[in-house]
Amino acid sequence: MFKSFISFTFPIFLLFACNHTEKANSEAIFSIKFVDKIVIDNNELVDSTRIGGLSSIDYLGDNKYIAISDDRSEFSPARIYEMEIDIDSSSILGYSFNKTIFLKNRDNIFFKENELDPESIRYRASTNTYFYTSEGGRTDDWVNPFIWEINEEGELISEVTVPEIFNFNEQKGLRENGGFESLTFENDSIIWYANELPLKEDSEVPGFEDDNYLIRLVRHDIKNDNVLNHFVYNISSLNEKPIPDDGFYINSVPEILYIDKSKLWVLERSYTTGVGNFIKVFEIDTRNASDVKGINALLGRDISTVAKKLILNFSDFNIKLDNIEGMTIGPNLPDGSKSLLFISDDNFSKTQETQLWLFSVNAL
Repeated sequence: MFKSFISFTFPIFLLFACNHTEKANSEAIFSIKFVDKIVIDNNELVDSTRIGGLSSIDYLGDNKYIAISDDRSEFSPARIYEMEIDIDSSSILGYSFNKTIFLKNRDNIFFKENELDPESIRYRASTNTYFYTSEGGRTDDWVNPFIWEINEEGELISEVTVPEIFNFNEQKGLRENGGFESLTFENDSIIWYANELPLKEDSEVPGFEDDNYLIRLVRHDIKNDNVLNHFVYNISSLNEKPIPDDGFYINSVPEILYIDKSKLWVLERSYTTGVGNFIKVFEIDTRNASDVKGINALLGRDISTVAKKLILNFSDFNIKLDNIEGMTIGPNLPDGSKSLLFISDDNFSKTQETQLWLFSVNAL
């Protein structure tokens, strides 16, 4: 196990560390500290399914978590796992996979291969249900992305009406592998989600020049199934050129986390061939941002993006880093700090790892 207490100090709202009945607009200064990192055994089989592709994680309570695999029913039927992760103030003590929940389609049977691409999952305690995103199917008809509510058996309860702007089309809409990898709850009736890569009519994909690489943060009232806002987030440019020069590179947004009504945390995940992975977390503020809900294309528009500031850079720890895609706020630690956990997607590759990273957040 790796242990370090490198500290970063940054302002976030007090709501993060207190009961939700307390005043949410008071600001406090927090420090964030790396605690531990472990690697999950990818050779393990759970309910005859292959562990891997873990793209999102959420805390259920009592040291239990839910994690979703982005297996498009290629290795095993599309699924989520109930996990138990034991942590303390200095380490990740252990983990176990307690239950497999297979995702069902509208006919209440397993999805066929490539009918969905499950990416992000969140738990709603008030209904004891899960909401998850699909980035879209890769069948001949290219199934559009969706957000579903399911029960503990993986069965469909309700669907969120996703705006048509996020459909796949030849000249506009989503790019391949650029759909919904992120989801977070503001409260029981409002969710946020974002497209991982810019829509074709909004901007180019992130490159190496300082430019606008724009995605939409959608605030959606799921009680009335009504989109409330579209805010614009500018993804960072990449710093390291690929080796060789024509190698693959990407920077995108695989997860978001609600903090306060105007503040969210945004996870940026980049990879450059021959260089490696880069993971950063930004805190954003939507208060002075443009609401572009009624604007169909952002190219050439004068738009005020959300304010963003870097709060965590995984490169600072000099520890082997993989494809981190999920984050969740976990239980309080024995020392009184709040836990923050991240999980990586190994892409079912023998050269990659499923990593769990643990941080603590302390008030100063």
